Amino acid sequence: MTACVADEQERLLRGPRDDLERARRDPETWHALAFAADRTDGGRVIDRGYAARSAVLWALQYDHRPEDLPLLRFLLRQQITFYREVVPWGLASDLLLAGFLVAEQRQVEDLWLHWSAKSISFDTGLGYRIHHLLTGGVAAAVEAVRAAEHPDRDRILGDIASDSGSGSGPTRYTDTAVDEWLDEQRARFPATPADENLKDWAYHAARLGEREASRLFMTEWAAGEPRTGDVLNTLQFHLAQLGFLAEAVEVQREAVGISDASWPGERAGRLLTLARLQRRADDASGAWGTLEEATGHLPPDKQGMRQGLWRLFVKECFLLVPLAPDDGTARRWLAVSDQHLEGIPRLWMDGVLDAARAAAEQAGDPQALHRHRALRQAADAEYERETGRPPQRT
Repeated sequence: MTACVADEQERLLRGPRDDLERARRDPETWHALAFAADRTDGGRVIDRGYAARSAVLWALQYDHRPEDLPLLRFLLRQQITFYREVVPWGLASDLLLAGFLVAEQRQVEDLWLHWSAKSISFDTGLGYRIHHLLTGGVAAAVEAVRAAEHPDRDRILGDIASDSGSGSGPTRYTDTAVDEWLDEQRARFPATPADENLKDWAYHAARLGEREASRLFMTEWAAGEPRTGDVLNTLQFHLAQLGFLAEAVEVQREAVGISDASWPGERAGRLLTLARLQRRADDASGAWGTLEEATGHLPPDKQGMRQGLWRLFVKECFLLVPLAPDDGTARRWLAVSDQHLEGIPRLWMDGVLDAARAAAEQAGDPQALHRHRALRQAADAEYERETGRPPQRT
């Protein structure tokens, strides 16, 4: 680890540790850690308390005590609300860290709080493990659920015990298995900063809004890993999320270079990602050149299993038309995009026709607009045949 990285780690932890001590001294300050919804101009919900809450959770990972339990419960409740209001799918380490810290306290009564976290969505139902509910003891958990009048009582008993009615039969889990799970979570969320993976440092920094530090940690992590497709994809995606698009483009060029040209669609998919990054970096001409290269690697059958790749490809073509450097180029790109559009099925998917209409409007091509309206009508009819309901568009 370089001295620069070590210095950044020390600097980054200073604020969260101070915030934790403030929260311990004065519960009146907890309101700054609560979920607080704001809406952006685009209608997206953001949480004003997320960064502050993430900072305190991170500091608690390295220093949590029995007397912190009320704070830990409060933070987990706020994360649950955040996921319910903002995260319709997926499960990240922020919720899992909050759940682990409460689970470490091993209080039977917290099983209901854990159940609330597990019940947020399909993804949390899978990823937020039933072990969270059992850390106060498997037998004690079964007894607490059996004595409760909670509407999910039988469902929980069914997950824990072999008989979902009374929960009096043998359990599916043992205290030993729960202890082993807790050990796995302690390894995942180490109690010492030096034991934390640099990739995880990058994610912590990003949650705190520390873009430069997050980039430093992620690039340092990647420098110590083999340059595989998975590593490069992680690095590229993180840099792009942080807004370092030029660097993300260079990483994706490297990913394209190591892709297996013999694997159907792999190089085309990576070229498509490269073109998308170039578009976001305001390099429309470079993105178009990348898409031209991708045409030689797309599967020949537009109707086959990789039809989705064709839809995403042609959508990217249309998205570049409004960004063309001049009117003549815009018309030429529109014509080529329309040629690629021919023969692709299920055009009601992936927003292809929305991008096509916007491209035709920008290029001022009434004939293309007419074609796209006809394709929209056909796509709407196809959608209704396949799904049994009319299309809904805003």
